[in-house]
Amino acid sequence: MSEEVLYRSPLMYRVLREGSGALVIEVVVGGMAMSAVRVRLHATEADAYAKEGSHFSDRLAREIMANPRFGGRAYDAPD
Repeated sequence: MSEEVLYRSPLMYRVLREGSGALVIEVVVGGMAMSAVRVRLHATEADAYAKEGSHFSDRLAREIMANPRFGGRAYDAPD
């Protein structure tokens, strides 16, 4: 699967565009044992990212850090 990195944040997350065009946020989560999870953005979230850029993705990343399963939407990032 090809993907393009759109934004890499010092907050330990990045925003990606998959080959299909879908946007994904990949966030490093955890304390002692850290891992990365991904959440595919819904259309409204992708629109918010297009309008607000890193201000939106910073908020979303913090929400995911606080709740790594993100309501069941998160999945493990590939190795």
